[in-house]
Amino acid sequence: MKKATGTTSRSYTDRTLKLLWGRAAGRCVVPTCRIELYVDETEYDPIVLIGDIAHIHSHGDTGPRALPELSDKQRNDYENLILLCKNCHARLDGQQNTNTVEVIRQLKHDHEAWVRTSLPERGKSRVGWYAVVIEDQWPIDSLTFDAALSPDYIVSGPERINTSLGEGGWPDLAHKVQTRLAAVLSGGDTFEKRIAVFPLARVTACLYAGYVLTNRPNVRLFQYQRDERTWVWPTEAIMPSNLSVSTEGSGTPEHILFAFELSASVNVQPLLSNLPSTTVVRIATDSPATRWLQHPDQLRELGRLSRSAFESALELSSPSTVWHILYAGPAPGAVMVGQQLNPTMTPKTQLYEYAHPNHVPSLVLCDPV
Repeated sequence: MKKATGTTSRSYTDRTLKLLWGRAAGRCVVPTCRIELYVDETEYDPIVLIGDIAHIHSHGDTGPRALPELSDKQRNDYENLILLCKNCHARLDGQQNTNTVEVIRQLKHDHEAWVRTSLPERGKSRVGWYAVVIEDQWPIDSLTFDAALSPDYIVSGPERINTSLGEGGWPDLAHKVQTRLAAVLSGGDTFEKRIAVFPLARVTACLYAGYVLTNRPNVRLFQYQRDERTWVWPTEAIMPSNLSVSTEGSGTPEHILFAFELSASVNVQPLLSNLPSTTVVRIATDSPATRWLQHPDQLRELGRLSRSAFESALELSSPSTVWHILYAGPAPGAVMVGQQLNPTMTPKTQLYEYAHPNHVPSLVLCDPV
């Protein structure tokens, strides 16, 4: 419960303190300072801490960058804290117009990236990734992103793409995804840039994000492990679930329907009744289940089979053939499938979103019109 104005408590969990001091290496985060925030013990005196645990949004309702609606827990969480020396603390709080929330968060992020790459005792690699989050109405917790990428690190981001549908519908959502990913890909050789994608959103947005990213070699996809509440892939080695491709139909169809059955079966019958001359291509696992995806090798196999299925379908397609993609599976799998669609060769492609009890049309890709 929120306390009276200006009287919120400062209480930090052991985990928060370890993350805060460890990721900052016990130094002030301001790049022109970076002083160690402790004085070593002497023969006569103990170690003395000379730094401050500062709040990005004030710990009170009326302090610097205050956000009154935050709970005590949110105010004292790692995401809202930053390590500063007393001088930098006073300057950042005293010059609030210059030191906005965004500026301070970037200081914290940049310093932690510097720690990872500049202090060899950390044992980290020097490979940096641009983090992209594809989320729905509920923000994704980024706390385990670093562990998921370890020993590599996040050099920029996370760039958050909210996929909630607004008044503009699917076209506006596609524009948002396109714009945000273009910003991530801008600057330098886009095919050399390393992009880590953490998706937990509607299928159409994930398919489209993969379509925009294309089949770049330096994209890593991560699956949220709900039971463990982490983005870290399970460490135990497992054999990927068997995937197979089957085709129903022959000749040169007017429509080709791709049904991806990874977490559940797909009922294509409601669509077939309205689509004349349709070939159905199923990419399925032996036993569809929500826990199907447990290893990145499964994503690579899904990408390989999807690409092969799309290439075979191109041989069957005429200029007027329309593709349809119905996907039932995990979010990173949808990104992987979208990456296999070739923007210069794929015909008009209708994507679908599941709305009980059937799939309904959402976004159109590769439409020559």
